[in-house]
Amino acid sequence: MLKKIATRHLKPGMYVANISQQGVSLHEHEREGRIPDQSIIDSLIKRGIKELYIDTDMGLDSSNAISIEANDKKLDTKIKDITQQPIAKDIVSSPLSKELEKAAKLHSEALSLVSEAMNSAKSGQAVDISPFEDMADNFMDSVVRNQNALACLSRIRKKDNYLMEHSVNVAVLMSILGKYLALERTYLHQCVTGALLHDIGKILIPDSILHKPDKLTEDEYEVMKRHAGYSQKILQRNARFSQVSINVAGQHHERINGKGYPLGLKGDEISEEARMASVVDIYDAITADRVYHKGMIPTNALKRMMEWCGPHLDTHYVHSFIKAIGIYPVGSFVKLSNNTAAVVIEENPDSLKPLVKVIYDLNTEAYCHVRMKNLSLPDNQERITHVLDPHDYQINLKDFMI
Repeated sequence: MLKKIATRHLKPGMYVANISQQGVSLHEHEREGRIPDQSIIDSLIKRGIKELYIDTDMGLDSSNAISIEANDKKLDTKIKDITQQPIAKDIVSSPLSKELEKAAKLHSEALSLVSEAMNSAKSGQAVDISPFEDMADNFMDSVVRNQNALACLSRIRKKDNYLMEHSVNVAVLMSILGKYLALERTYLHQCVTGALLHDIGKILIPDSILHKPDKLTEDEYEVMKRHAGYSQKILQRNARFSQVSINVAGQHHERINGKGYPLGLKGDEISEEARMASVVDIYDAITADRVYHKGMIPTNALKRMMEWCGPHLDTHYVHSFIKAIGIYPVGSFVKLSNNTAAVVIEENPDSLKPLVKVIYDLNTEAYCHVRMKNLSLPDNQERITHVLDPHDYQINLKDFMI
């Protein structure tokens, strides 16, 4: 069993587990293995590592360790506290059904745009900024009208189109975060433009590494890490790209503790736009299904990101992102108090009471009559009891998202 423990409570004979997703560890200790003696523990404490995960099936247990389940309950409480703080929510100016049509067209155009830019970059040509500036404006405008439309589309993925979809989704999420933070429009525009192209450097990574179906070796990972620097250089070929956009592309893998890449920047050395990009980039990456791993459900992703606050991610922007997308992000699969299951379609001002589409009867373990239910209405009797994993029910949520 995996358990979380304070480093000061470690003992020789315990087995440290390295739990990671998309290259981001749940803690600062990257290696796993049995602790042979006290000197290793002293070294961890000296390095400032406060908490680790141990595998009690592989080594000693401890009364001071708590299970992942118990730890997640604490994180649930923290996230609910964050989302229950007073939040100024804009009233949408466009109904979801109406905005979805516009958003779908934008999303498709953006995928093609990123694909064309990657082909240009691979052949050594400079990337034309104009269409990306237009797309950034369009994304921002759509998010202002109704952010749930593009949020819905960002949850519909194809495993063989990850690179393009991820770039587009990061731009969508950057627009949503920027809207919540009420960022000045020109600045947000530059952030979103950079987000659309933040991973363009991956086109210069060998396909054998970029599309490898299992875990990268240390040497392969070192090659993969070069993509951020490549992205920066590609944008720098066109003098019209702002430094803000370049920072998003070049610094989105830098980490607060200085253990990111490519430059190992830390703290205030990392630009504000890159700190925001890190948050939205990681969220989209760890919620995506890939050939070699199943994506996290959105609420679990938020829990992991809460744990990465401080060492990896900027706490302010993680909390702001959670407030921006809600405790049950669009695309979450939830159990209702009447023992039916539903997919979250649209956030309401009360994050605990979104608009959902009921699709499954947990009593009969079968699909039910599909219907919309607004949990925020005064006469509604149902509430969300907890979050489910659609994979456990062989449900493909993209069939019900739009």
